[in-house]
Formats: sequence, structure tokens, C-alpha cells
Amino acid sequence: MEEKKDRVVELLREYMSLPEEEVPKRLVFLKEAVSILSDQGKTLAAHEIIDREIKKFDHFDSLEMAGLLNTMVKLSALVGEFSQAVEYSRRAQAICAEKGEKELYTRVLINTSGLYLKMNDFGKALTNVNRALEIARENGDEINVACCLDNIAIITENGEYEESGIPYFEEAIEIKERLNMKTELLNSYLNLAELYYESGRKTDARELLSRAKSLGEENEDQHVIVEAMKYEARFLKGEGDFTSAISLLEEVREYHQENGNKTELLGVLNDISSVYELMGNSKEALNMFKQITELSRSIFKEEQARSIAQLESSFEAREKLREINDLAEQNKRLRTVNEEISEKNNELQEMKAKLEEINKLLEKQAETDPLTGLLNHRKMKSVLDSEISRAERYETPLTMIMLDLDDFKSVNDSFGHLKGDELLADIGESIRSSIRKNDFAFRYGGEEFLILLPCADVEKASEFYSRMKRSLQEKLDIEVHFSAGADQWNGESVAEYISAVDKLLYKAKAKGKNRLETSEGT
Repeated sequence: MEEKKDRVVELLREYMSLPEEEVPKRLVFLKEAVSILSDQGKTLAAHEIIDREIKKFDHFDSLEMAGLLNTMVKLSALVGEFSQAVEYSRRAQAICAEKGEKELYTRVLINTSGLYLKMNDFGKALTNVNRALEIARENGDEINVACCLDNIAIITENGEYEESGIPYFEEAIEIKERLNMKTELLNSYLNLAELYYESGRKTDARELLSRAKSLGEENEDQHVIVEAMKYEARFLKGEGDFTSAISLLEEVREYHQENGNKTELLGVLNDISSVYELMGNSKEALNMFKQITELSRSIFKEEQARSIAQLESSFEAREKLREINDLAEQNKRLRTVNEEISEKNNELQEMKAKLEEINKLLEKQAETDPLTGLLNHRKMKSVLDSEISRAERYETPLTMIMLDLDDFKSVNDSFGHLKGDELLADIGESIRSSIRKNDFAFRYGGEEFLILLPCADVEKASEFYSRMKRSLQEKLDIEVHFSAGADQWNGESVAEYISAVDKLLYKAKAKGKNRLETSEGT
């Protein structure tokens, strides 16, 4: 580890000692130094070095510059500066296209896919990685083919697609093992281990996790060792060993805090929060949720502040240049500058307004299911916490109803997935039109919906169920049936409450489907 630290210092000295006009050589030294820092997990340090130096090469469009920009796509995504990462990606792609460099262009597309994956924009993530995979296969580039397969597997698993990511990970691992790509194998092992575990192949999952740990220790890759700890914690959580899971996750949390990996830290906090929920420790779960909220706001505010600062800096630079060029006509220029400053200030205000509008749109998109228009699973927890607190404080009833579309697979098989999506969208619209203004409706899963009814008892839930069925019968051209469970909150934790209603839903299915089952035996 000390040798790598000395090597970074040596590379940075070489970089600083070269004349400014020797840009290609300087970029090579800078990129190697940053790569070592990044491999050591020192994301924030690597990002700050390039962020400070890259402005010196804005005029330089070479493949070395494209490689540096590609590195910044990955680093900026990790520290949560998404709009900056998108700009780096666009510039790197443009340079590669102009130079006809396909291999680097492929790597840029892969990193851009990973960027959109962190932004939960699975459509753009899949578009970029599919383009990369097509180019890699055309060029016989097996290394990048394997990287593309990794990304497709992750997108498939996280983007509510029906197929499994397991075959993609298995093909990627086969390529990497054949090519002896030890470093690249680590994340594939970890990701596939998690999918194996979730699908019940626990022995295979443990074996892959062990292989990942061994490789991480062999390569002195602390980031991968920490990732293995995170996945092991998830396995322990699934087995009910919550104390051990929390202990491991706290170590992972400390690592990402020290290295400034904000987006990774956000995921770890969510993992810790979910374990506390299962433990029934609502106090610690709420504390974690507050930290998650604060970190999300921090990422959002830093990104906004950086964008505005860049706009203002660019504006000031243009004004100073114009002043130097027009000194000969100073009197005339002063009038012109005043007009231009006013105009630029207006432009800046418009840009700020657009940023605010975009930020509001991003917030809405982050909590809304795009197909049905209902609130998504991510938004559900904060609403449940808030409404349970309200019900407890004011001693008012709170009822939850969980709906599941019966035999939805037969709709897809008979009419196709496009018709199935149209059906889900129509159901979402009918649910929205059937609830009151103070009610909440969520898409809980594929064809499963959750409705929260504040200040309402189980009888009101039954009325909603009947009202919604009538609405669907009038609107849909396909006959659909729903099974449902409903229960009134009675002091349970969020997880316990959802579990109770879920059991009532499956009780309704067991009794013949197309019915509502409540805690009162409806």
C-alpha cells in the first residue's frame, strides 16, 4: 500500500514538472496517478485532483483527454455530481467519434450506463450499454463485452424487467475467468452471489462471496473487500442475524464516509435502516432515515450550487475578455457592457429558474412510478412513517389495503406485454380517481398496489374496493379480477403492518381470489 502511495506522489511530481505545452505526456501521468487512487477506493481525492486540473486542458481534444474525461464520468457518478458526469460523457463521446476510437468509446458508453443506473434512469442506462455491447461484439472486444453483460444484468434486476440478470453475470464471469481478468471478476462475483442468494442458491452464493474476498485480498483491493462485507451483511440479514449484519454494515459505512463515496454511502444507510426495521428498532430506523434524507439533500444542493457557480464563472470570464478587447472605445463600451450585464443577469436568472424547474421534476420522477402514475416503492416508506406518526399523535384511524391483480400472467400471455402495460396504466388511473385527496396510492410491485387511507377504518377500505371494481368494469375492455387484503393500523412497525396486510391479501387468494379479506373477516 505504501509503495502505491509513493508511486502516486512520484507521478504527480512528474506531471507538475513537465512544461504546460506537453499536454499528452502530462495527461498520461495525471491519469495513472488518479487510477491508483481510485483503485485504492480514494474516490474523493481522485475526483478533486482531476476536477482541479482538468480545466487547464479545456482547449485540448485528444484521446488522452477523452480517457481522462471517461475517468471523471465514473468518479463524478460516485461522488453524486450527476449533471457534471453527463457533460464529461458527452465530451468524451464526441472526441472518440471524431478520432474513430471505438474501444475507448465503448468504455465511455459503459461508464455512462453506470451513471444513469445510479440515477435510476434504467431506460437510458440500457440504451447506452446496448450500444456499447454492439460495438464490442463487432470488434471482438471480449473484455468490454464482459463489462457490458455485467451492466445489463444489474439493469435487468433493478429496472423491473421480467428476465433474470443471472445468465448475463454467468456469461460475463465465464469470459473474465477465461481471460484471467482477476480485477474485473470481483464485482461480477459479488453481484452474482447476491442473485444466487435471493434465488435460493445459498451455497453457490457463499462460494462466490469467498472467491471475491480472496481475490480482493490478493489484489489489495480494499473497495472490493468492503463490498464483500456489504453483501455478507445482506446474507446475514436474510438469515435473521441482525446484530452481525449491523456490525458489518457500520464498517462499510465508515469506509465510504472516509472516502467521500456519497452515492455508495446512501445505499449503505438504506441497508442499515432496513435491518433496524426488521429488528423492530423504530428509533434507529428513523434516525437512519433522517441521515438518508440529509445526505440526499446534500448531494442535490451541491450539484445545484456547482452548476450555478460554473454558469457565473463562465459569465465573468466572458465579460473580462470583452472589456480587454474594447478598451479603445471605452465610453461606447461602458454603455454596451451595462446592457450586456443586464441581459446576462437575466439569462442567469432564467438558467437558475430552469434548474429549479428541473430539480422539482427530478424530485417528482424519483417518487413516481412512470407506468401507472402512482407513487413508487421508494416514496412509500416516508409516507407510511408520516401517516403512522399522525395517526398515533391524533388518535385517528389509519387503514391500508393491498391489491393484487389476479392471473396477470394470462393477460400478458393472451394479449402481449404491451397490452399488459396499458392495463396497468388504466388501473393506476382508476385507482387515482377512486381515492380521496388525502389518500395515498402506490405501485407496490409488478401488478400489486398499496393504498393508504388516513382517517378511515376497514369499512371505508371495503367501500373503496367496491368503488374501484365498479370503475374498472366501466373503463376496461378486458375483464380483470383483484384479490385484496385490508387492515387498520394497531401500533405495529411499518414492516409488521405491511406484513399483516400482505397475509390478508394471500388469504383472499387462498379463498378463491377476486375478493377482499380484512382483519374483521369480510
